[in-house]
Amino acid sequence: MGTVSYWGVFRKFYLVAFALLFIFVFGVSGYILIEQWSFLDAFYMMVITITTVGFGEVHPLSEEGRIFTSFLILSTFGTFTYLISIVTSMIASGELSKNVKNYKLLKIMTGINDHVIVCGLGRVGNQVASDLLQAGYSVVAIELKVTENQMQEKGLIVLTGNATEDEVLLKAGIKKAKTIISCLPNDTDNLFVVLSAKACVNDIQVITRASQKTSVDKMKIAGAHHVIMPDSIGGTHMASLVSSPDIIEFLDQIKMESPKNSNIESISFDELPQEHRGKSLEELNLKKLTGATVIGFRSRNGEFIINPAESTILEEKSSLLVLGSIAQITQLNQLFNKQKKV
Repeated sequence: MGTVSYWGVFRKFYLVAFALLFIFVFGVSGYILIEQWSFLDAFYMMVITITTVGFGEVHPLSEEGRIFTSFLILSTFGTFTYLISIVTSMIASGELSKNVKNYKLLKIMTGINDHVIVCGLGRVGNQVASDLLQAGYSVVAIELKVTENQMQEKGLIVLTGNATEDEVLLKAGIKKAKTIISCLPNDTDNLFVVLSAKACVNDIQVITRASQKTSVDKMKIAGAHHVIMPDSIGGTHMASLVSSPDIIEFLDQIKMESPKNSNIESISFDELPQEHRGKSLEELNLKKLTGATVIGFRSRNGEFIINPAESTILEEKSSLLVLGSIAQITQLNQLFNKQKKV
């Protein structure tokens, strides 16, 4: 997880624990050397000394032994006093609660892989995170100022920090992430996130938001795979409701909320059973098997073909886009259940 560690969360407590351990070992060794006691006697003497239970001495102490014991008592008392001051200070400042939360977060992050990092939990970022959670993805969000509502989002892991900083991205597990989506309101910040993400993991998929058209090319040059302009998309959508209302309303009916509630599905070559690979759409015959219709084909070089011909061959690195009712898409997923990855 980069520079983040359990040591960083409870370092003060670890230091006190190391100090007590050192005093204990030092005391046992001292009694053995000064008083010529056995290990068991020295160990027992240290236990009753460090816990101040008030039991009598194991054996009568020499003058050197009493001085040594006094030193041990003062050292132990000082260490415990320091521990109490740490706990009191951390409770008063809220640092203890914060460290406990960080500890729980670290335990969660150590077991997360192939997740999606969402930078910024504004209006766009909240919607992105919510949709991804509904689709069954693990989501780690980075927000500079986290609200109580964002913290309570079911299944959402929220980190407080600046997403433009490499250390924060490493804390979010970028080296194990599948995709990073930058939804910050400022184009410059989004550009920094793209550059930082590509610097940390060169092959990670990067999706970013842009407000200005002049920023799109710069973000793609920086390494973004997709650059989305929410305002432009929203404006185009509203204009299309006037010019082509039936088409837009039909497209709005195509639900893509989650793998279990979707009217459209993508099937890659790798998700096909072995016996169907390399066959044509006619031979695959999805219409007969599931009732769903193949509406698109993406070739191995990334070119999209709308309403592909029946003679189209399913080749490596290609994929299909299939449209159908929720029941038909469910049947389609069941057909390729062993190969399908959610």
